[in-house]
Amino acid sequence: MQNQEANTQIEKIVKAAEKGKFDEKLIDLLKALRPYALAENDPLLTRSIRLCYEFIAATEGFDITMPEDAEIEGDDAEKFLYICGLWQKSENKYNRDELREIADAITNTY
Repeated sequence: MQNQEANTQIEKIVKAAEKGKFDEKLIDLLKALRPYALAENDPLLTRSIRLCYEFIAATEGFDITMPEDAEIEGDDAEKFLYICGLWQKSENKYNRDELREIADAITNTY
């Protein structure tokens, strides 16, 4: 994301996710991040953030199929931290491609 405040919010999200708890606090942090994506006029970021907090609320985890390029086979927290990194560097074309794949995977999972 381009906004420094948004990246600070992502850092808070990372700290919460590193504890491995997919709870209401993490969902609230994600909901607070979404307006920054809206302000940047970035539908992909906006959608991926919304899908993440909806998925976490529905499943209390983040067990999704990751894109092959991600080479992530870890637990839910590792998968979620990966997407946080994509958000931070969302201007990268390849990161955007992976965000699309992850958003589609979430949509197809539940």
